[in-house]
Amino acid sequence: MGEVEAGFAKLQGEDFEYYMQTYSIVLGRNSKKSAVDVDLASLGGGMNISRHHARIFYDFQRRRFALDVLGKNGCCVEGVLHLPGTAPVKLDSQDLLQIGDKKFYFLLPVRSILRPALPLAHGSYGAPVGQVRKARARLDDSPPGEYDDGGDDGVGMVKKARKGVVPMLPDGGADEGTVYGGKGLVTGQLDKKGEARSRADREADNQQLLQLEEKDVVSSVANVLSDLCGPGEWMPMAKLHSELLDQYSGVWHHSRVRRYLTSDDWPVVEAKGRPWIGLLTLLRKYPEHFVINTRSKGRMTAEFVSLVSLLS
Repeated sequence: MGEVEAGFAKLQGEDFEYYMQTYSIVLGRNSKKSAVDVDLASLGGGMNISRHHARIFYDFQRRRFALDVLGKNGCCVEGVLHLPGTAPVKLDSQDLLQIGDKKFYFLLPVRSILRPALPLAHGSYGAPVGQVRKARARLDDSPPGEYDDGGDDGVGMVKKARKGVVPMLPDGGADEGTVYGGKGLVTGQLDKKGEARSRADREADNQQLLQLEEKDVVSSVANVLSDLCGPGEWMPMAKLHSELLDQYSGVWHHSRVRRYLTSDDWPVVEAKGRPWIGLLTLLRKYPEHFVINTRSKGRMTAEFVSLVSLLS
């Protein structure tokens, strides 16, 4: 049995196929000064291929793949020309791309790469493997639709209680003075069982909000790493912490800044000289996205982080 290939996504042309084994790749043409992941010039892309013509990457914040146009001659996605300087173009499975004279399809596995499962092997992508569909008789020349953020649903602001619905206040507390039931307005205090259920609901809401917050922070970290690190490269936690402070300290809610970018909530002994300790603890919870490397020299210990790559 031959070696099985796997990837986060796949590019399929009539005479080539390429498996994305990192979260970001560059397409263009090789030169003496630099090499690209996909050399379209050598694949018959013609004379209009720039050295760095396009980048296909996974947008962690919006949880989707996208194409960033770099070359002056632009790229076509589903028959629509996109030029450099425009916003990254959302990519869906089986989208037809054209760069120069080269046409190929972008294909995604059946399962999401964000699920803690192994990337799918050769044969499991969203189109027949080993062949490319014939060029469409008529390409859709309408612009792409609105972006779908693909985020998780927010926490509902009303929770069911016994014999009615308890309105939830902005701080997560229940308005115990009013219960909206099925047969009109009932006023009074909730009984003990209702209070216990309300507390349980608040705890569940808080836990869900914390999980959503963690996912947002993880997405931000992944974006920083994908922008500043190449495949297999490591970033010191000190540098990652500095970049996040610079980019997000004025954007994140103060609770996020305090929890992940300071050591205020951690024991002094454990956090001494490590303002990123909360961030490090969070990243260790997501081994499907991040690899942590600890290096010691004498009494000095340093942590490094890298995005998960199939090449490693």
